[in-house]
Amino acid sequence: MANPVIDIRDTGRNSAKVSDVRGLADNSVTSWTSATTGTIAVTADATYDVSFTQPADTIIRNLIAIPAGNIVTAGASGDDVDFDLGTAAGGGQLIDEKAILDDGGSAVTWTANVPLYIIQNSHGHAANAFVGTGVTAGVYGGPATSEAIVIAATLYSASARSIYARLKPLANDLATAATTVTYLVEFLHLGVLPD
Repeated sequence: MANPVIDIRDTGRNSAKVSDVRGLADNSVTSWTSATTGTIAVTADATYDVSFTQPADTIIRNLIAIPAGNIVTAGASGDDVDFDLGTAAGGGQLIDEKAILDDGGSAVTWTANVPLYIIQNSHGHAANAFVGTGVTAGVYGGPATSEAIVIAATLYSASARSIYARLKPLANDLATAATTVTYLVEFLHLGVLPD
């Protein structure tokens, strides 16, 4: 049965019936994985790589990065923190080195525990999409400036493959780091759902 309708019924005690929840779980069309970097030092030009496996017949739906502590650039033009996503470490086949903290001469901060949707609903972003103000859709504590996130190739894979995410501080040492970044990755399964 492809794409069944699941009716979540109330038990009468303001909670869902267990069998209904199990039915929903059995027909889930997404899956998640996560990976965490090693400790990010303040050292410029160092790379921090993680890898994860994309299941067969899926598309990357969301890729969320969350730092455990603040990450702050040095405050000189070009002191960016770049993000890269590829099928090889540092390869950039999917996203080729884009500044998620784009330092144009003023320090840029990515606040601890603030999630950045680097890929959202299988799309990239315009420049400065992470900043949250009264009129923008960014998140509170997100970097004030960032480059556009451009998806360079299809996020779909017919077979399972390894994907590599990389963070790289450029130019001068970071003002603040000594933390880790956790990536949460959601895959949308495109095949027929199980019966």
